[in-house]
Amino acid sequence: MNIAEIEKLMSLVGSLGVGAVLGAAGVYLFIKTFLPSYLSEKGKNLATKEDIESITDKIESVKTDYAKVLEGLRSNNQLKLAEIEREKNIKKEVYLQAIEALTRTQNVVVNLSNLNISEQQVTSEMINDSGLIAKIQVVGSETTVKAVTTLMASIGTAILELMLERSTLVGRKNSIEVLEKLRLKAHDEIERYISIMKNINLEGNQDQRLWDAINKNVEFESEQREKYAQEIDDLWGIQNKEHLEFTQKCMDRFFEITSLLPDAVLSIRKELNLPISNEAYLDIFNNNIEQGKRVFSEFYEKISKK
Repeated sequence: MNIAEIEKLMSLVGSLGVGAVLGAAGVYLFIKTFLPSYLSEKGKNLATKEDIESITDKIESVKTDYAKVLEGLRSNNQLKLAEIEREKNIKKEVYLQAIEALTRTQNVVVNLSNLNISEQQVTSEMINDSGLIAKIQVVGSETTVKAVTTLMASIGTAILELMLERSTLVGRKNSIEVLEKLRLKAHDEIERYISIMKNINLEGNQDQRLWDAINKNVEFESEQREKYAQEIDDLWGIQNKEHLEFTQKCMDRFFEITSLLPDAVLSIRKELNLPISNEAYLDIFNNNIEQGKRVFSEFYEKISKK
């Protein structure tokens, strides 16, 4: 403000009087001191309120986002739990069928001693069961797959070895059956000639050549029948001895293979969360095996004496 402006202002104030001067001074002081402070504080209050609203909005936003995250986690956990339960049910179904198939496959080793079962029956049953057992390789743990694979390898080796020896017994059995049919045929021929002789005798036929021919045929058939009977007895003597020994081998291999089963069973139970004491299970299992061996040993001893 220059000198001219000051002089003008003072002239104006002077014309208004002392009161105006004092009033002007008061207004000036109010504007200079209080008003800026008030406006400043008011600005602070407005800023604080806006900050609180902003912070509140952010908190609500975070709470909303957190709720969404929790819901997502809860949904994912439910899906995972459902997936775990589904996998567990699939495993349970696979394992139950596989254990039944394993048991039947093990029993093939014993059934080989029954010579009335054809090799086709043996192989067809194994093929059907092998598909059920193979599913373990898809759902099983490393321990389970290894235990089952070891067991199946042992079964396969035993069956191949035993079937080679069995073929000799089956061949001899077939020979005995053929001889039995020939013996029966010779016996039927003898019976037929005896019936002819009775009719000729009733007719009073004294043709010696006819009688000699009939007697000769009867004698021939009788010799054949005795020959077949002797061959049958000789073969049965060999067959019974070797068949009994073969049965013993089948049972020995069966018990040997069965000793591998607990590893597979215990591993499967662990996967399915079906806890059992390993010691308790093995104790039960081994007691059953020993009882089976004892029963078969007594049976074998009785048959051997006969």
